Order: sequence, then structure tokens, then C-alpha cells
Amino acid sequence: MPVTPPLKPEAAPDSTKSIYDRIAETIGGGEVSIGYQMMGHVEPFLQDSYMNFKKFIAEGTGQLDEKTRYILVLATSSAMNCVHCVRSHAKDAVNHDLTEQEVAEILAVTATCAMYNTYYKFKDLAGDSKFEAMKVGLRAHTFMKTSLDDKHVELINIVVSNINNCPKCTSGHVQKALQLGWTHEQIDEAVRISATMASFNTYHRTQ
Repeated sequence: MPVTPPLKPEAAPDSTKSIYDRIAETIGGGEVSIGYQMMGHVEPFLQDSYMNFKKFIAEGTGQLDEKTRYILVLATSSAMNCVHCVRSHAKDAVNHDLTEQEVAEILAVTATCAMYNTYYKFKDLAGDSKFEAMKVGLRAHTFMKTSLDDKHVELINIVVSNINNCPKCTSGHVQKALQLGWTHEQIDEAVRISATMASFNTYHRTQ
């Protein structure tokens, strides 16, 4: 049983129903998902979550195309360890022109990035220069041998490294992304999308 069970539209106060109506009309295809109903107990949070999702993911601001936005949604949910979020967003990704193969590859790139984040965070935290001289030795062909292009792989690596608190990894991937042609504004937008999803993931993975 979830910690905060869904607040069904018929049981919600009028002000919450009004938000539900906007969700159904603008991004819900006529419905209010269980996820939003679970947020309905805290109306300001429901409103913030809806507005952020609508602006940065559903509609976008023009910086990143729809496919890229949903790649980042899925990668973030995976990095945040929200299992039912991943299941939901994997379906969303397929509905937004990603293939099932690409979904699997996004999850694989996210996992590979987490492997590197874990190793490089240790080097930073250890405070011992001897570790810095040691070779990484971890295989990462996944970054280069999927159907995902290098630009999308780097955006995934940026948001995942940021989530995993690896400063060296994050800065390195930002510089590579810039070299590949992403702009600072596009990278910032990618992190906004990821931040939006991190809020959803943190709330729902506790349910």
C-alpha cells in the first residue's frame, strides 16, 4: 500500500480538481494519472510538478527536441532508482518515437555511467594520490557501440553524473558535450528536465 494513496478526482477539493482538469486537458490525454493523484494531497507540490513537466518535458522550450527530452526522462528515472517510474517512462519513450532497443540502450548507458561515477567518486573521496595514478581498467564499450548517437550519450552522461554527485565526471562530460555541438543553453535545459524528473522520482520511489 502506498504511503500516500491516490486522491481521486471525485474526492479532491475544488482547487485540486481544477489542477486535475488542467492536467487531463493539457498533458494527460483526458485523464489524470495515478502518479499525479498521489501528489494531489499536497496541492502546491502537485501544481509545481505539473507546471514543470508541462513546460520542460511535455511542451519543451525549444532547446531540445521531444525525443531528446524523453531520453533524459528515462535516464533520470533509472539513475534515481525509481523502478515503477522507469516502467512508466519506458512506455512513454516508445510512444514518443523511441524504439524498444533504444530504451534498453538508454538504461545500459545510464548503468555504465553509474559504474564510472562510482569509481571516480572513490578517487576523489579517498584523498590519496596513489589512487589517481591507477588505471581505471573498466570496460565501457556501451558508450560507443549502441544505436544512440554520441551527442545523446553525452547528455545522458551529464545528467546521470550530476545525480550521482561525481564532479569530475560531470565537468568532463559537459566539456565533451560542448565539443560535440551542444550549447550551454541546451545542456542547462537537459539538467532542468532531469531536475524536474528527480522531483517526481524522489516522491514516487518512496511509495
